[in-house]
Amino acid sequence: MRTAAIPQIGAPTRLVVTHIRPVEPINSVPGGGTVVPLPSQLERVNPPHQRVPATSANSVEPLDPEAAERAVVGAMSRKVAQATVEVLSGVRSVQQLARWLDARCLSALTTRARLHAEAYRAQSRRQSQAPGAANVHTLRHQPIVHSVHCSAVAPGIFETSVVVADKTRFRAIAIRFELTQGLWKVTALQIG
Repeated sequence: MRTAAIPQIGAPTRLVVTHIRPVEPINSVPGGGTVVPLPSQLERVNPPHQRVPATSANSVEPLDPEAAERAVVGAMSRKVAQATVEVLSGVRSVQQLARWLDARCLSALTTRARLHAEAYRAQSRRQSQAPGAANVHTLRHQPIVHSVHCSAVAPGIFETSVVVADKTRFRAIAIRFELTQGLWKVTALQIG
């Protein structure tokens, strides 16, 4: 296939295509070729199948009404998840989360933190009684939040999933926030 552009002064640029299957010529050119008009610059930049309908000057694009709430809940999810892992590792007190958790979640987290502390003490006792055990203390590693995904379930209710890296493993934490009397409260907390 050979193509050649034939410039004409004052007319749109045309492309001449030869040696292809026969088509009905738009304009014939001496030598048996077909003249196919090229799209204008506007049509090349904005093809007809991708054109967005023009909006009037007074119309406003719709905004995501939950974007601001989603940002606030996402930031709170990050802080609550990190603080929860710190509570389980014994670095933070459960009472520091009291203003964000409802009574049921606070009670469950307190019980789980107590069980973790007892298991940690039992493990450290076993290690200290082992032959050749030195007086070694391990450093605490601050948990790192890797991702937060927030979705609206209903008006005033968001559910988030957070991935947190602890010193030994990654944990998945699911949190449900509900808007109660103008304040966001954690009403469900699942720690993996």
